[in-house]
Amino acid sequence: MPKEIVTFVGDINAMQGYKFVASPAPEVCTSCKLYQACMSRLKAGRAYEVVEVKQMEHYCPLYEDKVRVVKVVETTVEALVKPQSAVEGAIVTVEMEECDKKCPLDAVCRPEWARKGEKSKIKIEKVLEDVSEMAVCGKKFRKVTARIAETS
Repeated sequence: MPKEIVTFVGDINAMQGYKFVASPAPEVCTSCKLYQACMSRLKAGRAYEVVEVKQMEHYCPLYEDKVRVVKVVETTVEALVKPQSAVEGAIVTVEMEECDKKCPLDAVCRPEWARKGEKSKIKIEKVLEDVSEMAVCGKKFRKVTARIAETS
């Protein structure tokens, strides 16, 4: 069972199943009295999923609105990797590639957790499918689910 972390999310996103990628804490957060119970528990760049929503809420100076207490667990993300890297258990480096073509793979090829010009290490949990035929760019890809290992 994954480790549950108690934190806060915006009231509008406080629903079971909501997924997000933790960002580095902005200055307004590090000076907040709730910082230790909120963002300090999350690792920037990691993906989380809300597994339980509590009734307790607080005012958040970042959102300028209410945030709700939730329990989250680290979760997987979908990614595209080269076929030779598509091995369950492998830790691979992915880099968001430049592409100006409209493609059905955009959301997985350039996901929100990957930043342009940065490399991210992921640990492949499951190889899902060959999506090469869907890639407008003509490159060969396998879709995988993975956990974000680190960003550099």
